[in-house]
Amino acid sequence: MEMFKPDLCDRCGDCLAHCPVLELRPGPAVDCVSRLADGEYVSEVLDRCTGCMSCDAICSKGAHPYGLLLERYAERYQASGIPGIFRGAMPQRDGPNLWRGLDRWLTVSERSNLELWSRPPDSEEVLFLGCNQRLTPYVADTALFRDVTVFTDPGECCGEYFLRLGLIDIARRKAASLARRFTELGIRRIIAFCPACHNTMKNLAPLALDVQFDVEIVSMVDWLLARAGKGEIEISTPFSGTVTVQDPCHASGLEPATVQNVRVLLELIGLKVMEMGSSGAMAECCGLGASLSRYHLLDVVRTGLRRLHQTRAPGADMTCTWCNGCYFVMNMFRLFYPFVPPVYQLVELLQMATGEVPDRLPSRPIQLLLSATEASVRDGFKFSRVKV
Repeated sequence: MEMFKPDLCDRCGDCLAHCPVLELRPGPAVDCVSRLADGEYVSEVLDRCTGCMSCDAICSKGAHPYGLLLERYAERYQASGIPGIFRGAMPQRDGPNLWRGLDRWLTVSERSNLELWSRPPDSEEVLFLGCNQRLTPYVADTALFRDVTVFTDPGECCGEYFLRLGLIDIARRKAASLARRFTELGIRRIIAFCPACHNTMKNLAPLALDVQFDVEIVSMVDWLLARAGKGEIEISTPFSGTVTVQDPCHASGLEPATVQNVRVLLELIGLKVMEMGSSGAMAECCGLGASLSRYHLLDVVRTGLRRLHQTRAPGADMTCTWCNGCYFVMNMFRLFYPFVPPVYQLVELLQMATGEVPDRLPSRPIQLLLSATEASVRDGFKFSRVKV
């Protein structure tokens, strides 16, 4: 794994000192990054990290300190394995997981769409739905995508979740398999619905996994804004209100223009953006990434509730996410903390602004929670290696 660039790292400690979660003092930050770079498992960093990737955005040297953390996590996995409770969030694995558990609750429309979208596309350009979108396929069922071929493959995965948990070999196999699949199907241009897929395919896979995707990759956000600029998206029922934005962890690896374009789209449909204290490339995790720290479910819950609480600070009417992982995780946590602004996917807000009624399924967070609980009970907490 070569994502971390030790020759570019001067061990200044800025990545840890300015981390929105760790907030270490300069002295301890320098000491911790030096010990990490020397191969030590530094618990005061690794047991608290939520995987938000802000450290990569902070580093002015381009050393990719997030890769340094992943190196230590990968060593831990090789030594101890991973507890069963997190295997349920892994697509295509042997055994119970969120996708298999949710299958019983998918609507007729969702089943029909997933079957349609899983067929080999007849176009070189596709709107690619990643694993998380298959948990909420109703979000992609919109006239906004009527002029593009929607594609997903239930047998494939970009490898992002495996990578961030330190399962490097599995992540490499997954990424390589997906890259081959695109080549076999003649796909040349990917419109990435998922920012995690986007950053993984464009940046993390080549850097950390030595896997190259021979396709052009653009963000769905940029694609939607371009369509709006050409008059192909007509705003017929603009909003009048305020919104705050939950940016994904992977925003740190995407173009700053993409992050800004989310705001441009929201303002275009009439919403005033009110930022949280940490946003953009410095945004804190929705909770999902915190699973990599101590492999404790408590870390995920604590991180998710912390971020959900932060959505209240700006006083906005609603929260907008443009990552489906953030979307379903934050809505799951709202079951326990409902006194926060409602959480919408960017696509849903655009639907409403164009006069389309999104098919929001209020029961989906409960269904996902039940599916996750079932997978956890069946898998248990025993540490072991993952078979995928």
